[in-house]
This record gives sequence, C-alpha cells and structure tokens, in this order.
Amino acid sequence: MPAARSLRTGPAARTAGKRGFAKRVLGFAKRALPRKPIPGFPLLWVACLAAAALMTVTGGFGTARLPLHTRAAFWLLLMGWNALKWQLLFAWGVRKPTDWPRISLLGTIPLNLPLPFEIWACGRLIGFEMRAMPLDVWGRAAAISAVIFTVCSAVAWILLRRMRPVRAETGLLARARVAACDLAAIEAEDHYCRIHRRDGTSALLHYRFGDALEEVAGIEGLQVHRGAWVAAEAVESAERDGRKWRLLLAGGGSVPVSATYAAEARARGWLKTARS
Repeated sequence: MPAARSLRTGPAARTAGKRGFAKRVLGFAKRALPRKPIPGFPLLWVACLAAAALMTVTGGFGTARLPLHTRAAFWLLLMGWNALKWQLLFAWGVRKPTDWPRISLLGTIPLNLPLPFEIWACGRLIGFEMRAMPLDVWGRAAAISAVIFTVCSAVAWILLRRMRPVRAETGLLARARVAACDLAAIEAEDHYCRIHRRDGTSALLHYRFGDALEEVAGIEGLQVHRGAWVAAEAVESAERDGRKWRLLLAGGGSVPVSATYAAEARARGWLKTARS
C-alpha cells in the first residue's frame, strides 16, 4: 500500500495529471472556439480602426483641440466600442448572405441612439469633458449608418455572386430529383451525400458535402453536425440519449447533433422537445 501511494503522488503521477489537465483545457478550447467564421470579422474591426485613425488625424467632432495622443485614445475607445456593438449584432443575426442588409438596418436606431452618451463617457475616460448635441450626432450617425447599410448590401451581393452557380443537370437536388420544399436533410457518408426527403425516402449520390452546403445556402436550415445539415421546416422534435441529441425529421428520419452545433440548435428551440 505505501508503494501504491508513492506512485500516485510521485513525479510521474503529477506529470500525468498535468497532461490530463492540459488535454481537458484543450478540449474545452476546441469546443468554445467557433468553427464557423464570425460574420463581419475582421473586416468590421479593420474599418473601425481606419475610421479612428482618420478621425484622429482630422480632429472630427471637435476633437482637434485635444492633444494627439488623447485624441487617438478617444477615437479608439469610441470606435472600438461601436465595433463591438455591431459585431455582436452581426454574430447574432447574420446566418446567410441575404441577412446582411436586414440586420444592418435593424441595428441603425438602437445602436446609434446612445451615441451622445457614449461620446460623453469616452471623454470622461480620457479626462476631458466632451459635449455633443444629440441631433447633430444622430444626423451624422444616420449618414454613417447609410454607408454601413450600403456596404452590407454590397457584401451580400458579392457573397451571393461568389457562390458557385450550380447547373440544373449537375446540382445535388436536381440529380436527386428533390425540390427544395421536399428536402429534409443532407448527411455526408464518406465521399457521398445522402439526401433525405420529407416523405421518408432518401437518395445516395457521389457529391462533396461542402458543395452541398453551398447549394442549400438559400434554404432556411442549419448545419448540426460535421457531416449533417437539416432544413428548418423538416424538424419535428428531438430525442436525447445520454449526452447525445438527434433531431427527428418529417418522414421518420433523424440526424445527429454534435456538441459544436448544439448551442445554435438549442437557440432555435429544436432541443427543447426531447422525448423521455
């Protein structure tokens, strides 16, 4: 027994414990970090940094009277805070290219309304009293929002144009003879894709899963697994087996939900109807 206790508390045991802890931390980091690109990142932050630099040089909004380093701090604070607000909005609302104009328009009033207070607060943080006329600030913010809306619309148009057009005779849905309204899910099986219809039938075709995701980008749905996508209207309920979830689809089929995508599936309300 003493020898056993010595093995548990010796250097080898401590090293193994550290390795186990490191693996757990790494596993948590992999689950926490987003697998998909964050909408607007890093372009939004680069644009706000450029705007802060421009306003620092030109002394916009009456900041020319401030020392250069103080002026730079003010604009970095103000633009950084606003970049964070817009970033959170885009991360919450943008799921497909066509969402950009709608979400940017949605944020125009609520995100710009507190600007006069934010200008005052940023001034207080750098040790200067900053006063701004609300109507003047909101007018300029409206002009900036119009630019943001235009840019977001252009981004949506560019992304839609960049999506590789699929010819009718070679597209996955056309080859499977499945209309978009009849599609329930797509699952990857090695180098093949299984297309589930809402009537319970399926078809297996040689097709890349990544190309299939591009083809269904315009259909309301969600990738719920590294190799599974579901149409939103085909989800009927969910079932849980231990820590694993499966979505039950129209027609009797089902697809797994991985831990990576579970949060988004839960946010849509799909994992609230688990069967006991």
